Amino acid sequence: MKKSEELRIEAGGIDSDIKYLGVANKIMREERMERFIEKYLPLLEKKAMVTIIDLKDKIVINNGQFGVIDFYPKANKILIRSKNKWIKPGLQWLIKNFELK
Repeated sequence: MKKSEELRIEAGGIDSDIKYLGVANKIMREERMERFIEKYLPLLEKKAMVTIIDLKDKIVINNGQFGVIDFYPKANKILIRSKNKWIKPGLQWLIKNFELK
């Protein structure tokens, strides 16, 4: 069972709206991570040299054109280290620049 499914079951028993909102945010972030791992990570591994530092936090991409890039799938952000520049939405940027289709 996926983490997002477990959180969905947990959210079913919450009475407080504020607590439910917090769990719903966690569900959204976990679904974003799961979708990236299932669909886009294999495509990215074919196109670029990818080093997975910690799958809970970030994925490091080493590319000659952009240098070292940190991708945070749960937050959908990218940090280009050489320019110290944050890019959001990160997944769309990866799809566009690495031609992931």
